[in-house]
Amino acid sequence: MLQNIRSVLIGMTEEGTDEPSSALGYGLSLARQAGAHATIQAASLKVVLGTAFISNMAAGIVADHNRRLRALAATFADRARGDAAALGVSCSVITPQLPYDELVDTFVTQARLHDLCVLDAESAAINTDRGLIEALLFESGRPVLVVPAGWDDFKHERVLIAWDASARAARAINDAMPILKSAAAVEVVSIGSEKELAGVVPGADIAPHLARHGVNVTVKDLVIHPDGIAGTLREQAVLYNADLLVMGAFNHSLVREWVLGGVTQSLLKASTVPLFMSY
Repeated sequence: MLQNIRSVLIGMTEEGTDEPSSALGYGLSLARQAGAHATIQAASLKVVLGTAFISNMAAGIVADHNRRLRALAATFADRARGDAAALGVSCSVITPQLPYDELVDTFVTQARLHDLCVLDAESAAINTDRGLIEALLFESGRPVLVVPAGWDDFKHERVLIAWDASARAARAINDAMPILKSAAAVEVVSIGSEKELAGVVPGADIAPHLARHGVNVTVKDLVIHPDGIAGTLREQAVLYNADLLVMGAFNHSLVREWVLGGVTQSLLKASTVPLFMSY
């Protein structure tokens, strides 16, 4: 069923921080298993000085910095080509160097031309990767797969779905259907207070739909822990030995804000498994 995924965008932004990328190995592994084409966007941030009244020394420092980031991105691109060739994955590599806003716009435009986008999990609460994840979720119209450090191979034997009956959760399930249909086991979890869960299993409403698609699905309702919904999901992912968590991304405001909703934000900062998110 993974054959329904035909094109995967793998993204990274070179900021000179020397952080390893799990998204590359994970995304190439997914593309190999699906027989999909991988587009690798190894972008680098271009520092642009905001005034014409600058010293030659400052201009030279900025130019040297931009050249260094271009070289690092080129090195990553060469490695990516080699890794893809070793796996037998058809790939193309893009290495733009752009100011931040243009870089994000380029990623969003590319994502719309692919079935999904694979990115590394953020390394800080607010950084370039965080802004990129948010922009892709809100603006690309495509699901985003966020990969924590250490997940270098795509696995989907056991998949966990966070279900709250929202439009975003429904969209995430639909977007993830090729993965869900080929998984060995899928568990739908709904989280609430004991009062909210009394006498009803909220995930039972989506289970028949998944079963009709051939998904091997079970349902579980969980009482929310003191550390919140995100903590409850993290614990259940470990207990279920999940390879992937499918969820709808959301915020608590009617207007888009920089900070995503608390559950999404918390999981982006610290997730034990890759996150498949739609908005």
